Amino acid sequence: MAFPSSTRAFDIARCTAGLLRFATPGEMDALLGHLPKSRVEQAVHSFGRPNRVVLEALLRRGRPGDLDLLVQHAVLAGDPPELLGRLLDLDDPEVNATLLTAESALGRIPRNLRRQLAHQTSRRDGVTPLPLPAEVREALLSTRGQEPLDHALLCAADPDLAGDALLYLGAGADPHGAVLACLTLLDADRRDEIRQLVEDGRLPAFRWGPEESEPSVLAYAQAALASAEGERRLRELARRVRRPEFLRSVAEIADVDGCEPWRGAPLVRTVVNRRHPCVPRVGWDAVLADEPRRRAAEGPFPLRAARFVARRTDAPLDLVRIVIADHPDVGALLADPAPEVLTDLAAAGAGPDVIVKVVGNGFAAGTLTAEFVTATVPEHALRAVAETLWIPGMRGTAQVRARLGLDGDVALTPPFVDETGHGRTRRLREPGVWHHWDPVLAYGEEAGRLFAGGGEVTADAVLAAANVNAVLMALDVNPALDEVEGRPDPRVLRRLAEHVDRHLGGRPEAWMVALKLLEDGFVGTLPELLATAGAVSS
Repeated sequence: MAFPSSTRAFDIARCTAGLLRFATPGEMDALLGHLPKSRVEQAVHSFGRPNRVVLEALLRRGRPGDLDLLVQHAVLAGDPPELLGRLLDLDDPEVNATLLTAESALGRIPRNLRRQLAHQTSRRDGVTPLPLPAEVREALLSTRGQEPLDHALLCAADPDLAGDALLYLGAGADPHGAVLACLTLLDADRRDEIRQLVEDGRLPAFRWGPEESEPSVLAYAQAALASAEGERRLRELARRVRRPEFLRSVAEIADVDGCEPWRGAPLVRTVVNRRHPCVPRVGWDAVLADEPRRRAAEGPFPLRAARFVARRTDAPLDLVRIVIADHPDVGALLADPAPEVLTDLAAAGAGPDVIVKVVGNGFAAGTLTAEFVTATVPEHALRAVAETLWIPGMRGTAQVRARLGLDGDVALTPPFVDETGHGRTRRLREPGVWHHWDPVLAYGEEAGRLFAGGGEVTADAVLAAANVNAVLMALDVNPALDEVEGRPDPRVLRRLAEHVDRHLGGRPEAWMVALKLLEDGFVGTLPELLATAGAVSS
């Protein structure tokens, strides 16, 4: 006599992370208040990649502990890349302080971002003061020895911080920052401090700039103290030195060097082409206002600038639509595509590969619904959306399939396939690594035996026989320590997403019942567990 199978999580935190891969943004917002903190922290990663639904739900909730976790994730993991932009867009002094003082990860914070945060002005205009919290400021004044941070503080608009950093670094200070610090002290009418630095030889005394064409910072400071002309020259130099960029035109966005010509060569080259796209501040109003003139003179949007705009999290919709009209392919880079963008792409006849990525990102960000997608996307592209195997957007894919009547059991022929719609860096399994293709490792021994018989195996049959821990815990938490030997096939996970959508969809209480059954144990298969959770909470 065969005993019914049982479903129970060995590690409920990791299994919760796996199941939450299929939650919608609205469901995740409701679940955050009911899940233990430890489970939420593990759920930010599953299947070796960030779970954007969880990350952005934490961002929307905005508790201090959530923001600390997000800052650590953005700095240490750097994935998804738009998370850093989301945090910077908050323009929150506490978040900025956490980023600026993240000691263990300073090497991972772009140098230009450290300068921007140290300057303590609003990301939106680069001028409005945005002071760091008082306790952080006091800590910065009393702590020295973190060299990247000390050099960044030379750019602070606060004369106490800038002057203290300059006094500490002395003649070894970065000359660009030293010039800015001297100007800050001048503007604060603290000439005595500059004079003392000059007398003590505590300013950079070496020539610098392209081919050492610039006199030393010490010489500029001496001249500024001696005459009005010397002060004017120091101020003029401060306008040209490297500082946190504020881009105000398409030319500045697209320019590899992003620098103003001076004597045939720039004083300092910026790093538009090498830096994180979310870092520099942009005056979007100025860019939009100048676009009609630029367009008449220069033509369509430059591709480099278009890719930059698409990766930004604060780009205005009007500009994004202009960019997409000129370069439909960059729509795949949009982290949170608006419905208008999908409408524009559909009207322009964009290819299915672009539509699939835009729709998947829209599902993950909560900006698109299955109803809107099925009503907007042309039939040939809609079929590609319904068949996609891109894990981050799988719940939305399940909803589209249900609306098209395509949901249901599918044959696993061949037994394993790879993901679709994700790009080369997101491959699910490697061709030459056998354990990536082993059904026993992916689903457990009982389900693995299904593939040994030679007959047709379906997704539902696998889910009914699979070890739930193999299916959900394979959605591993830490991609840097990815030791998962077996990975479920995306078609199996897509079918699981359909079960989730059918039984738990739109009801956070059903999710909680399912997680409770998973933790305590359920006599039956995983699909039966989901069906029971839905029935109990209906």
